[in-house]
Amino acid sequence: MISSLRYIPALVLALCTGPGIVTNALAQADTQYSELFESLQPALYTVEVVDRISNNKNAQGSGFIVTGDGVLATNYHVVSEFVLDPERYSLRYRDAGGQTGPLEVLEVDVLHDLALVRFIDGAPPNVSAPFDLVESEPRMGETILALGNPYDIGISLVPGTYNGLLENQYRKNIHFTGALNPGMSGGPAVNTAGAVVGINVAGAGNSVSFLVPAGNLRALLERAPEAPSSLDDMRSRVVQRIIDHQGEMIDDLLAGDWTLEAFGPLMIPREITPWLSCSGSGSDADAETPWVESHSNCTLNDRIYLSRTLDTGPVELIFGWYQSDSLNEFQFARVFEQTTFMPFNRSGEDDVTEFECREDWVVFENLAPVKFKATYCLRTYLDYPGLYDVLYVARALMPDSEGLHVHYTLAGVGRDKAMEFHRHLLGALSWK
Repeated sequence: MISSLRYIPALVLALCTGPGIVTNALAQADTQYSELFESLQPALYTVEVVDRISNNKNAQGSGFIVTGDGVLATNYHVVSEFVLDPERYSLRYRDAGGQTGPLEVLEVDVLHDLALVRFIDGAPPNVSAPFDLVESEPRMGETILALGNPYDIGISLVPGTYNGLLENQYRKNIHFTGALNPGMSGGPAVNTAGAVVGINVAGAGNSVSFLVPAGNLRALLERAPEAPSSLDDMRSRVVQRIIDHQGEMIDDLLAGDWTLEAFGPLMIPREITPWLSCSGSGSDADAETPWVESHSNCTLNDRIYLSRTLDTGPVELIFGWYQSDSLNEFQFARVFEQTTFMPFNRSGEDDVTEFECREDWVVFENLAPVKFKATYCLRTYLDYPGLYDVLYVARALMPDSEGLHVHYTLAGVGRDKAMEFHRHLLGALSWK
């Protein structure tokens, strides 16, 4: 790998000394990018999921060499359709010269959207040396360069800026100020010495993009088996890792700051942890909606990709308070009970079972004597047995046309850990 030329200080000096030096500094940066791209390109590949019947591409991303015996890193979402249905799809690489060949999946990490794939027939002749991974995080504002094949127009280099880890996520991705476009997923983002800082994973437009930290790839390489395992074994490991991860997340949530704040007649938690983002909303009564309502909504919108139709991982916690001076109790009850709740994660009809629900009238010891109509719903993942989604809502109607609801959803959790969260949340509430 070529060494860093540290062109940023040169640019700062140039701005203070004159336009001629600015031109020289920019030329130096251009040369550095060109040399770096030339040295890295041979270890970059396009990764394609191919429909076996039509032989047409179904999905495409980027990948890069990470071991001397021809293992490539990419995103899990790039190869997921092949992993889920290998009879329908095949997997292949394409190098910068247009040569292609078959790939197999060695291991996946769905928590961090990573996959390791390798050449089936052994590494091609003259395969490039693997990329190095950084040993420490870059400094804030440091230049990093994303590589990949956007829109299948060819391997490209996109300069950008390292802006640290996202604090509002439980799983910490890197905020990259640079344009990641479809097809670049799975490619490397490197520092100016050519070492991998992160793996391209998503773009949000306006040069707001996200990278998986290189440390997660290093951990995957350390635990990867020497040979691919069966799909069933791979899915079993996926389930257990998600259950463990979600269990740790719930433990951290329960250990957070459960200081209660006033909300209507209730005392409720709000900013329990930095990664549980809370917002409020409300409305005043008018001719069309003759009631006052207020909501407190706290979410962890940190989704684990499983397939094109299924994700898991997010948490949603909503409190609602309603009151009307113009509706009688019967009218108010009809309006209040029309409020519906949906699961917070994306799923298809072939991904999960229907919710099985249990409904009871309950009096919580800390909220006595008010009765709540409580509904606890559970559904299971068809391809990932042991994972569950939980949807819960408890509604209470009180005198003077006043109503409350407590609602939460958990996605991709074990049953025992879900019940632990349930008991902690309901036990924490109190009246003002």
